[in-house]
Amino acid sequence: MAILEVFAALAAASGVYGLAIEPRRLIVRFHRLSWPGERMLAAPIRIAVLADVHAAWPHMTVSRLARIARRILDLEPSLVLLPGDFSTTETWGAVPIAPEIALATLEPLARRIPSYAVLGNHDYDYDGARVARALTAAGIRVLVNESLPIDLDGGRLWLVGLDDPVTFRHDLEAAFAGLPEDEPAILLSHSPDVHSFVPANVRLVIAGHTHGGQVCLPGFGPVVTMSRLPRRQAHGLHEVGGRHLFVTSGVGTTGLPVRFLRPPEIGLIELLPAAALAPVGFPSRLQHAPLQPAE
Repeated sequence: MAILEVFAALAAASGVYGLAIEPRRLIVRFHRLSWPGERMLAAPIRIAVLADVHAAWPHMTVSRLARIARRILDLEPSLVLLPGDFSTTETWGAVPIAPEIALATLEPLARRIPSYAVLGNHDYDYDGARVARALTAAGIRVLVNESLPIDLDGGRLWLVGLDDPVTFRHDLEAAFAGLPEDEPAILLSHSPDVHSFVPANVRLVIAGHTHGGQVCLPGFGPVVTMSRLPRRQAHGLHEVGGRHLFVTSGVGTTGLPVRFLRPPEIGLIELLPAAALAPVGFPSRLQHAPLQPAE
């Protein structure tokens, strides 16, 4: 009986932690990569990644979003990328927040840092056009199957924005039509599953959608990933097929408003001139150092 009572107590404590504590945490995961190309970067470029906001009460309120925006500003990124799912649908116990209200909290961020977004499946389930208008009003450019060069203090980056693959709105041919074949590019996609289908000059894919599993078990990992990629690729930075894939766990929740062993996070990727980390090419050994929780 004592053992059963211990297990019951542990289960209750885990439930409280997953529902009331971990979803309200925020960490920053830092990764450093070298960036290839004949035109070397003149200085490091920092990319902040914020995904799966899922604005809703009780965990992702307007005040919390404003704090997250300030946290990103404190990191002093060169560029902000947002791979979709700003809205909440079909989440137990969650009260969605109108995108016009929620995304206005990101306006101070977009006013100072170039910010680009793609939409996710929950955005289209909610009202894709309305979410896109709210992002635009906040100063965030929404990319829909298109590519463009971005000139930053550290150099020029090519960015490809792919519309949501989950709801079959992606168009690879249109997205890469304007991308020069000899330019290394970053692909921004809500789902990471497109990683295997993009051209070779896409050297980094940035995605969300999986929430890193949202709920993970010790020794097993994420229970559900909502991805066809191997379970281990549902979160973090991976080198696959000569390019890198970064999947962030995001900050919000769907389904059940819980997180367990996969706290909300801001991703921070620092791109360096190739020679800074390796003699040639794209390094296979990744360097990453999680920062301390912000709240």
